[in-house]
Parts: sequence; C-alpha cells; structure tokens
Amino acid sequence: MNDEALWATVVGQDAAVSLLRGALVAPVHAFLFVGPPGAGRAEAARAFAGALFAGSGSEGEPDAEEAVRHRRLAVAGQHPDLIRVEPDGRALLVADTERITVEGWRSPVEARRKVIVVDRFDTAEPEAAASLLKTVEEPPATTIFVLLAEEVPAEHVTIASRCFRVDFPPLADEVVAAAMVADGMDAERAAVLAEAAAGSIDRARLLAEDPALHGRRNAW
Repeated sequence: MNDEALWATVVGQDAAVSLLRGALVAPVHAFLFVGPPGAGRAEAARAFAGALFAGSGSEGEPDAEEAVRHRRLAVAGQHPDLIRVEPDGRALLVADTERITVEGWRSPVEARRKVIVVDRFDTAEPEAAASLLKTVEEPPATTIFVLLAEEVPAEHVTIASRCFRVDFPPLADEVVAAAMVADGMDAERAAVLAEAAAGSIDRARLLAEDPALHGRRNAW
C-alpha cells in the first residue's frame, strides 16, 4: 500500500486529509477529530497513524517495504503501535484514562512512534477528563494521541485547546452513495440509503441491513 492508497481510505474529507498530511511534517503531541460517526474520523486516525509509522523515507526511517507494511497494518487496525481505547459503557471513565496513561508510556513495538486513539472522548466524566488532560499536557516523547469526539462539551474545552483540531463534517449524499456502490450495491438503492443516512457511511451500512427501509420510504 502506497501513500496515496492509504489516504484514499478516507473518503469525502479532502480538507481534513490536507490538514493531516501537512501535520506530518512536524506532528504535535495530540490531535482532536470532531464530527459525527461515519464521517471518516476513525479511518482518518488509522491513515494518519499509518503515515506516521511509514515515515518520509529519510535516513533512519523505514525502507519502502517496511513502510508498505506499516500502512497496511494501520489501515486494518492491526498495527501493534496503534492502540484504540473506547469506553465499555456510556462514558469514558478514570479506569479508561489510566489505561491510556499506561499505554502511552510504553515504548513503541515496531515503529518509531505510538498512536493512541481515544474514541468518544466527549463522553469523558470530569475525573477522567482531568486525568487525560494531565497525560496530554505531559506526553511521552514517542506517543501521539488522537481524540475522537462528536462535539466538544464546554467542560472539555481546556483539553481540546491542547490539541490540533480537525473537523469532519457530515458527508455529502453523493459521497455516501458512491461508497455504497463501491460495496456492491446498485446505484438506485445506494441513493435511497445515502439520503436516509444523514452524512454517515456507517449509518448507511446499518440501514442496508434493514429490509423494511424501502417499504417504509415508499409509504412516506
């Protein structure tokens, strides 16, 4: 997998991809991806991690073959230095942030850096947010944090201000429809699902499993 194929996994978010590719030159310690589920935040986190792991090909960085492997594993979510943390319940708890801190201080296994993706950051309880703030403010040198959130609540503005923010707006209907066609769906049904999915490829794929959707739409 080359660099272009890596970023092609993030569909319909050209502005976000441009920001992230530019950030690779001198990446900061923490990023905040804000947008609805299914708009490409998770895919962008994996692509960004893959690009970081692959490096620029300069001296001391992975060779071409190693870079391909880093990208491929990151996109698949299988790279040992790409850690994803998601709360088990309704909120991100102190136990979750303690795990994030421990993982952050562990050395990378294969790459020169480690990327920790924290999903549903916006659900963090006050104590968890305070703990995460300390970790983000005093990060290990080899760890980069990527926080995913649907929005930034007022109580999380401080930690958000410590991050490089990248917005992921809802996808255009035609982008969602094209993704469904790429999955093997006929264009007419893909257009119906895209309209109902409100800018989310994930929601469109869930709706695709609902056999009653087409009938309900006709009833409208």
